Amino acid sequence: MVIELGQVKALRVENWRVIPDDRQTMYEVIGGVVVQDFGHVADGDKISCKITVRDADAQILAGYWHNREPIDVVDEAGHVWSNRRLIIKSYSYKPYFADVYEAEIELWGV
Repeated sequence: MVIELGQVKALRVENWRVIPDDRQTMYEVIGGVVVQDFGHVADGDKISCKITVRDADAQILAGYWHNREPIDVVDEAGHVWSNRRLIIKSYSYKPYFADVYEAEIELWGV
């Protein structure tokens, strides 16, 4: 799976997951349950994954993160996720490749 994050094309993507922002809660009450439902807010959906990128691209992604710059993300199917904020959860060097990084990221709607 390959995705585009703004100007960056990831070398590899693993564990691509969309976490819907479903704003409903079930409360247990005597004799049953009650559901409080504020609907689904699409802008609150999160995407999480692990990516592999080259050093130059890692620097571009770090700039997006540091400057809080919204980016468009294109997934493998060609679906465009517009105005996503990149959150870098963690990163490390790829073993045996000093110019390649692996990073755990989230993409938030804004």
